[in-house]
Amino acid sequence: MNRTPELDWSFVLDRWPLLAKGALLDIYMAIFGTIAACVLGLLIVGARASKSRILSGAAYGYIQVTRGIPFYVLLLWLYFGVATALDLALSAITCTIIALALTDSGKTAEIFRGGFMSIDAGQLEAADAIGLSRGRRYFDVLLPQVIRVVIPPLGNIFVGQLKGATLAAAIAVPEMVFHAQEMSVTFYRPFEAFASVALILITLVFLFSLMFLTLERKLRLP
Repeated sequence: MNRTPELDWSFVLDRWPLLAKGALLDIYMAIFGTIAACVLGLLIVGARASKSRILSGAAYGYIQVTRGIPFYVLLLWLYFGVATALDLALSAITCTIIALALTDSGKTAEIFRGGFMSIDAGQLEAADAIGLSRGRRYFDVLLPQVIRVVIPPLGNIFVGQLKGATLAAAIAVPEMVFHAQEMSVTFYRPFEAFASVALILITLVFLFSLMFLTLERKLRLP
């Protein structure tokens, strides 16, 4: 009769600081990846709204390309392909952040575009009537309202980036999965090692989702 092997969590507890440090690195990459994706997304929205058909068409094509390339493929292409071909000294962490930003920049562009489209055109007309400059119309009238609208979907983007950052173990970034793989090989305990990563991720996703939900309620329009 086959006997179910006993679980041993002692090695995970002994190396908990490594997993915690890896989790912080995943959060770090997700934060900067999301910020960069938002900046790129806003630039793309501006290009799509341009009166130039060439610029608008290029922005639309960019969105379709970035939405169609899987993050893992883009990560490997940047780290092993682009960096080598162009002789660029890009660290694995930098490549991960760039790949995260490029992968979701098309999605954030569509999120911001939807946010801008949700604003009543009458508000722009009122801003023109009181003589606001184009910059003040954007930063004082449009952007504050758009941020309230886009917080929920941007929260989903961040959560997706947090989970996607764990794939950086493939290029030896010392994050959670990387340390779990080392534990699995060293102690021959893959279940405990990767179950620990899963539990950490579930906890982090829950906490960040709660944070974004709280922020959304505070910023909700009356």
